Amino acid sequence: MPETEKQYSAAWPQFLVAKKGMLDAYDRARTHASEQAVQTHHGDVGEAAVRHWLEAFLPKRYGVATGQIRAQGLPKPHQSKNFDVIIYEQLEAPILWIEDNEAKSESGRVKIIPAEFVRAIVEVKSSFSRATVREAIAKLEELEPLTSGIDPTGYPYPRFLPSSAILAMLFFELRSENYNDLEALNLIRDNQFQRGFYGAAILRGEGNHPDDTGLVGKFNSDLPHAEIFPPHGLLHGMVMTATAKLGAHNVGAMLRWADVYFSELSLTCLPSSMGLIGQDLDQAFTASRFEALCSDARPAGDRLRDLQGTEIR
Repeated sequence: MPETEKQYSAAWPQFLVAKKGMLDAYDRARTHASEQAVQTHHGDVGEAAVRHWLEAFLPKRYGVATGQIRAQGLPKPHQSKNFDVIIYEQLEAPILWIEDNEAKSESGRVKIIPAEFVRAIVEVKSSFSRATVREAIAKLEELEPLTSGIDPTGYPYPRFLPSSAILAMLFFELRSENYNDLEALNLIRDNQFQRGFYGAAILRGEGNHPDDTGLVGKFNSDLPHAEIFPPHGLLHGMVMTATAKLGAHNVGAMLRWADVYFSELSLTCLPSSMGLIGQDLDQAFTASRFEALCSDARPAGDRLRDLQGTEIR
């Protein structure tokens, strides 16, 4: 891809600086972890870098935390296990518990958030492969007790995540050793979460231009079709799985790479902060899409389809 800043407005490099900052923190931690007996530090640092970016980027009405989600209205109150990134309504939500550790940043201290105030949950992984995708799916499936229903409007004792809640995955890299791992996309194709699934983002692909970001999403097709898998595999500009019959739909998954996709991720899955980003971005990206996702009362699949131009179930 050509240099992004030569193609777009002067505001565009701000997105790339944020992305580079996350990758730099991850790389430093990965180098440090390679010298340790137990290599988990780079994952923790990567998650913290994502939370730090979101905390700086999101409007102040949204809080960013790692922690657990608790539903008080179920017959037996349910408390989830720990999730990497929880975006919640900070101005409205009471914090049921917060880790007493002043050495950690605000977003790094484990919190317990009431389910009804959660707006998005993101699982963060180091590299994209069938193993890590399977782990991320399994983690998000732990939310099933909180996604198996929808509370009636005005229900005084909420039991479930809002119907507008969004689930997503973020991976720091796709390594060349996994370039032909189409099964990773098949796993995303075949999952059926009970809340809107944005898809997955991959911050870099080994050998690709450093500006390029990969986005994985699901789509519906009127007719079944075979996979599209070029010689460079998952590191190519576009890869598609074969469709599978899921209910009444032919469903597939697609991975695309482009230099604009980190911005697309930021402004589709997250709100645009007009003053922070600048007024001269392409008009298509300046809408506060995350705000629209959270305020739209329609089912999450309909909202995501309209915002992304792809039908998602």
